[in-house]
Amino acid sequence: MSEETNIKNTEERNKYKQYYDILEIKPDAAFLEVKSAYLHLRKLYSSQPLVLSPIVDEISEDRRDDILKQLDHAYETLKEFYSAEEKGKIKSAKEWVRTHNVPEFEVYSGNALRLTREVLGVELNEIALFTGVPAKHLKNIELERLDLLPPKGYIKVFLKKYAEYLSLDSEKIIDDYLNLVDKKKKRGKR
Repeated sequence: MSEETNIKNTEERNKYKQYYDILEIKPDAAFLEVKSAYLHLRKLYSSQPLVLSPIVDEISEDRRDDILKQLDHAYETLKEFYSAEEKGKIKSAKEWVRTHNVPEFEVYSGNALRLTREVLGVELNEIALFTGVPAKHLKNIELERLDLLPPKGYIKVFLKKYAEYLSLDSEKIIDDYLNLVDKKKKRGKR
């Protein structure tokens, strides 16, 4: 990432400083930190938590409700910001994939997906975080641990999200991988 892009991102994040302050985190926080801080504070200020019991009389229920609304608003605003930021990264990634020598495979197996992801410098946990697909399923897809994967409908959705995150042809990847699954299952039944 260029220095100019870093400056732009810092300026953009500083526009949201008040929301980071509400969640008691720094503007350079990753989305996972935002979510964690939100959940922690939400639990802290929810109705009658043990942590607040010594000062429960000092914070009125109306004040607690106001704090919870602020937390919710801050989290939703930052969630939208991170989502938009991620879409920008994906758009940039698509351009990068088009202009660089990202390996193309005749057939996309789990190993081909892993190699492509590694060439792009993307961590499996990053894909899991932004697609909502559990990392264990992504890992099992890459390792072709078919016995540990959910039903085919889920695999299809997971592959689509995986491919789209890496700016790859999702239809080809789904077709190739599901054909591979079918072939391996047929071999296993013999």
